[in-house]
Amino acid sequence: MPQLKAVIFGAIGTIAETSDLQRQAFNTAFKAAGLDWNWNLEAYRDLLKINGGQNRMAAYRDADSTRAGVTDATIAALHQAKTEHYVMMLENISLRPRTGVVELNEACRVDNIRVAFCTSTAIDNVDGIGTALSDVLPFERFSTIVTIDKIDRPKPAPDAYIYCLKQLGLTADEVIAIEDTPASIAAAKTAGIMTIATPGETTSNQNFDTADLIVPNLTNITVERLSALLQAR
Repeated sequence: MPQLKAVIFGAIGTIAETSDLQRQAFNTAFKAAGLDWNWNLEAYRDLLKINGGQNRMAAYRDADSTRAGVTDATIAALHQAKTEHYVMMLENISLRPRTGVVELNEACRVDNIRVAFCTSTAIDNVDGIGTALSDVLPFERFSTIVTIDKIDRPKPAPDAYIYCLKQLGLTADEVIAIEDTPASIAAAKTAGIMTIATPGETTSNQNFDTADLIVPNLTNITVERLSALLQAR
């Protein structure tokens, strides 16, 4: 019978609500570059179905021939600028974790269940979140942190989870992942990992049917409940 040995948070959005902050950072980068691109909330919700900021920008460009002059190199530069704006914004707000995140992390610590962070975003984004939450959720507690620089393919490819499992020295049936987008759930499921969906403010309209459990937040997600879910798979 499988035993729970680690809980994997699979995205920044599973830890804190920052999607709208990222949307604002994209728009700031577009304006600074002299582009007339502006993503409102509805447009950004739709774009979040695509994993990866550069992939979102490329899809947005390709959807309209008038945007064809924006090259891949420009998109890469825009993404770097967006990250810089996002990190600066984090420094000027009082960011708090999503409901239940701190409590679950503490419960895992008490029960000797390891916790990992397995994202395919840039290390700068992770560092920014880590700094913003350092007083309530020290990222040093994560046994391993996976970022885009450590893998070949972003989610929905399973590379991030495969790498994370290797770093933990565990198998897929010994962990549970927590994700906030269908594409990221697909990454975990392809790696053979049981997955809990916690949709965020900007992803709640998406289809999470492939998740093993869907919850609005982690309030009632205890180590005991996770262990029971894993053993019942």
